Amino acid sequence: MEKVFVSPMTYRQGENVLWNHLEDILAFGQKGLIVTDGFVYQMLGERLYQKLTKLGGEMFVWVTEEDRPSETFDYIVALGGGRAIDLGKALAFESNASCIVVPTSAATDAPTSRISVKYRNGYFEKYSYYAKSPDLVLIDTAILINSPVHFLTAGIADGLSTSIEARTVRENRGVNTLGAAPTFAAEAIAEKCRDVLLNYAEAAVEANKHGKVTPAFEAVVEANTLLSGIGFESGGLSIAHALHNAMVSLWGNEIKGSHGQIIALTTLQQLQIEGRKEEFSRYQALFEKLELPITYEALSVLPSANELQKVTNLAFSPEDGIIRSNVSVTKDEVYKIRFYNILCWLKIEGDFLLTLFSSFQLK
Repeated sequence: MEKVFVSPMTYRQGENVLWNHLEDILAFGQKGLIVTDGFVYQMLGERLYQKLTKLGGEMFVWVTEEDRPSETFDYIVALGGGRAIDLGKALAFESNASCIVVPTSAATDAPTSRISVKYRNGYFEKYSYYAKSPDLVLIDTAILINSPVHFLTAGIADGLSTSIEARTVRENRGVNTLGAAPTFAAEAIAEKCRDVLLNYAEAAVEANKHGKVTPAFEAVVEANTLLSGIGFESGGLSIAHALHNAMVSLWGNEIKGSHGQIIALTTLQQLQIEGRKEEFSRYQALFEKLELPITYEALSVLPSANELQKVTNLAFSPEDGIIRSNVSVTKDEVYKIRFYNILCWLKIEGDFLLTLFSSFQLK
């Protein structure tokens, strides 16, 4: 099987890199479109539009709450959170325009990938894969440090799932998001992502709380975006993301949690399914310190047995991580771990818990 490794053409990170590299944006052509939402437009988008226009760019804006423009552009600037980034990347790649990504938080690893996630009315629908990676990613930590702490911790959870899922792909000779075998480079990057986050997560959160850009904050931002982005895309996804997608496919906005917050729970479930007890304890303790969800209750859902069956079946979609990673896990095993989580949350203990847990089989 052939190996494939991909990454963005250029990645820049640091304080004020957006305003210090406006010429890098304009180098992609004359006519540009900023894709953002109404809140981010007021916060940053209008200033960016004015500065690029003053420097000679022919600039337009698509506020995502409004209708999508039908014109063509030389380049697209995806500015904001996950939705603006996904929509901006989709428009750029579908129209063969250059793609520039400027995130306003370190909540996801979407900025560096050639993938967009499509949702319909809050429900997960599918991944969209593109032929190339973003041309330029600008990570301005002077902007990110003002983002709420729960965005950073969500990104940490998402980043910590990267090495766990990439390891599953590698050990089971599965395929990454590119349909190919992962490279040693992707493995090394995913492991470095894990090491950085385990070493610096708590210090970075403290820096974020105090609004101060520190080496720890810079390290975690890079891990959440660049290392995790390359690690998941070239390393591959597995159980944790498949369960996340299945949950959002079934419950949509009923789940009170972001992508990374849901991934915190499903990462713990993957470690349980794989029998990695020591790692499970370590990650659970860290997630509790970071106030990340580790129960269904924290995400405002209490699944019924029937709903757990549906989620389990959805997670085994041929297009998703369980099948693509080639992991040798059955639907019964996945279902039982998730049902066991419910019983633990209800604090049903002792022999009754074990008897009830062992009696449930997936229909």
